[in-house]
Amino acid sequence: MPERPAWYHPARWSHLSRWKLFFGLWAILLGLSVAVTAIGSLLAGGLQEWHALMTRLTPWWVVWRLGLYLVIGVLYWRRWRPRILVSVARDQDGGAAARYRLGRSERAVVIVIATLELFNVLSYAGGTQ
Repeated sequence: MPERPAWYHPARWSHLSRWKLFFGLWAILLGLSVAVTAIGSLLAGGLQEWHALMTRLTPWWVVWRLGLYLVIGVLYWRRWRPRILVSVARDQDGGAAARYRLGRSERAVVIVIATLELFNVLSYAGGTQ
């Protein structure tokens, strides 16, 4: 396994609780999305023009999201899931219970994402308001 970079070492982030880190990253993401919307609306000429532009680009957002899901899925399946399975294999029961819960969680995530995307496609097609 390759050596991890210094910034990735858990001791570097030990002074932050997980919740502080979670909400801090969430705030950064929210701030970036507001900044992108503000800059985009300024460049487009106003909020109505920005909304019209986003409406015209809707098919490309679907392609973007599907590509994003594909990349995350491949990374999960080839990189993260094997590490998780190795980690849970150290459990007292050999990881049977954890593998069962992991499988249920994976199916739940796929169902939620598929349902959300189905509603997005229906909304784009004019089926829901």
